[in-house]
Amino acid sequence: MDRAPRLPRRRFLQVSGTALGLTTASACASSPRSSGADVRAATGVGAAIDRTYSPTRFDPWIELDRTAWAHNVREAARLAGGRPILAVVKNNAYGLGDRAVGPLLASMSEVGGLAAVRVEEALAMRAEGVTKPIVVMAEGSEDEIEEMARHDVLPSVWLDDAPGRLRSVSGRLGRPVPVQLFIDTGMNREGMPYTRARRWIEELVQSEAVDVNGTYTMFTHDLDFDREQHARFEELLGWARERNLPLGTLHAAPTFELFHLPEAHYDMVRPGNALFGNPPGGQEASDLADLRPVFSLKTRVVRVERLEPGDSAGFNRTFMPDRATWVALLPIGRTDGYPSEANGTCEVLINGRLYPVAGGVNSAHTILDIGPEKTVEVGDVATLIGPDHPAVLPHTVAERTDLGFLRIIQSMNPRLPRRVV
Repeated sequence: MDRAPRLPRRRFLQVSGTALGLTTASACASSPRSSGADVRAATGVGAAIDRTYSPTRFDPWIELDRTAWAHNVREAARLAGGRPILAVVKNNAYGLGDRAVGPLLASMSEVGGLAAVRVEEALAMRAEGVTKPIVVMAEGSEDEIEEMARHDVLPSVWLDDAPGRLRSVSGRLGRPVPVQLFIDTGMNREGMPYTRARRWIEELVQSEAVDVNGTYTMFTHDLDFDREQHARFEELLGWARERNLPLGTLHAAPTFELFHLPEAHYDMVRPGNALFGNPPGGQEASDLADLRPVFSLKTRVVRVERLEPGDSAGFNRTFMPDRATWVALLPIGRTDGYPSEANGTCEVLINGRLYPVAGGVNSAHTILDIGPEKTVEVGDVATLIGPDHPAVLPHTVAERTDLGFLRIIQSMNPRLPRRVV
């Protein structure tokens, strides 16, 4: 699996010290890179919501464990034989917050760049000070492509009219437009179909308006068909090499193929899930890499009261104890990312002890059964999801609620403060 990385004709990667990093559009731009303040002023990104954590607030927050992220990045780089990582932080970093996760990952030497699927995501990370290359794995209009190019963000192209649109944008910029070519090898979701890509590639590579920085494909995660897709991609690459058509940096392997298809690692790998602590299923994957939970969902207790037999708590009298007990209220609910399905199935960690969710999970409130002794106080920190106990691990909560890991993290409220610890 640990093949030596290829170092062919790459304008998208540069060797710098011990790490390989991506080349951004600034390398050929005539104007300096826009600052974070410039991006905020131009787009309004970061202007509307204050997500700053404060220890005096009762509102819930998300903690990001820098050490765990760094560990997962090192594990991904090890599986990739030392190749650089194009870290996928799409969909608001899978829900954990691209404005926090992007800079965190970009600070790591193994990470050569970041990948998003929305222009807004890329600009948000630029506004937060990310200077490493960012690839948007989506087609854009001419205006969006121009906006990306002006902020050193690399757009992807796959539509038939991409050469004409790029000529138009190049004319506005006064320089070639750096792009990524997305080839569809059989997933049939995005990309230029490999069966009719050749003339299209020739036109783009030979155009003075275009700088092809990289070329990539996406797999289906069906390993047998992945191998067929890989063969199709290899055939296209071989055709391009015979004609001396430089395709820039090659990348194809997201998390599943990082683990299971080493022949597709190419010049760099493109994991997302693995960095977030989510192996691609099965014991085999868990044995290949030691991935750690990277985040916690926390809040503080805001109310503690004693119930007597006959009392109840929650809508529709959800919790009706047959004994005297204490209940605690947490100001967090399903709109914050804690699922309603946690009621009766999950536990919350407070001061090293577990307490069951018993009184319901509503839009903004969760009620816990504390038991016959008052063992928590208002202001105590409650961990609903996190690495501190097996019962609150992200995968445990995902299994107990029958929702799945990605469904859990993608439900995190983007308004919650993100705190890097």
